[in-house]
Amino acid sequence: MSAAKAFILHLERATGRRANVDRLRAELPVQSEILAAVDGARLSAEEVNAAYARSRFAPRYPFALGLPEVGAFLSHRAAWRRIVDDRLDFACVFEDDAEIDKERFAALLDFAVAERSRWDYVLLPAAGLEPAGVDVVRGSEFALLRPLSPPLRAIGQLVSRAAAERLLSITSPFDRPVDTFLQMAWVTGVTMLAATPAPVRDVSHETGGTTVQRKRMGAVQRLRHEIMRPLYRAKVAALYRRHEAAAKR
Repeated sequence: MSAAKAFILHLERATGRRANVDRLRAELPVQSEILAAVDGARLSAEEVNAAYARSRFAPRYPFALGLPEVGAFLSHRAAWRRIVDDRLDFACVFEDDAEIDKERFAALLDFAVAERSRWDYVLLPAAGLEPAGVDVVRGSEFALLRPLSPPLRAIGQLVSRAAAERLLSITSPFDRPVDTFLQMAWVTGVTMLAATPAPVRDVSHETGGTTVQRKRMGAVQRLRHEIMRPLYRAKVAALYRRHEAAAKR
C-alpha cells in the first residue's frame, strides 16, 4: 500500500492558474502530481453521452450540465481512479484555484492521519466557508465534523481508497455537478466529514475566475434558475437531515 500523495486538477488552457499550481506543489508536505483536467469543450458527443445521464438519482437535478461541468466531474473521477489504481490509502485532491497555509495544512494532515480510522472522505472547504456541524473528533487545533447541512465546493478533499472505489462505482454515469453529488451521502454511501478551521483559501478571483462557467442566460432561463435552485437545495437539505438523523440511531 502506497503512502498518501496529492493530486492537483489543472486545466492546461487555464494558463493564469499555472503559477498557483506550482506554488501549491512547492508548499504541500507530500508528493504531488498535476492531473490534466478534462476539458469539457473538447469532449465529443459520444464521450458526453457515455459519462452523463440526466435524472439518474433523486431528487432530480433540475438543470442540464454544461460541458465544463461534465469535464470537471470527469476530472475528479480521474483522481479517484488514480487513488484506486495506485493503491493509495488516501490522497489529497485539490482544484487548481486552491492555496494552502503550509504549516497549518501540514498540521491538519498529521491530525487526519492520526485519526485515519474515523473517516473515509474529508472536505477541505475554503477558509471562511467551514460548515457548522457535530464533532466526530476534535484535537487541540483542528476538528473533523459532520456538517449540519450539505456543504458545497470541493476545492480540496481527502479521499480514501474505499471512498474512491465507491464513488467510481456509482458515478458511471453521473447526473449533476460533482460537488452537488458529493452532498448526497444517502446515495454515495460515503459519509462526508469537513475539516475546520480550514487552512485552504480559494484564489479563483485572483487567477482568472472559475473555469466552470455557464453560457450567459436569457431572462427566462435566469428566472427559472432563480426559482428551481432553492427548491432543489431544499429537497437535498431535507434528505440530508433525514439521512443524518437515521445515522445517529
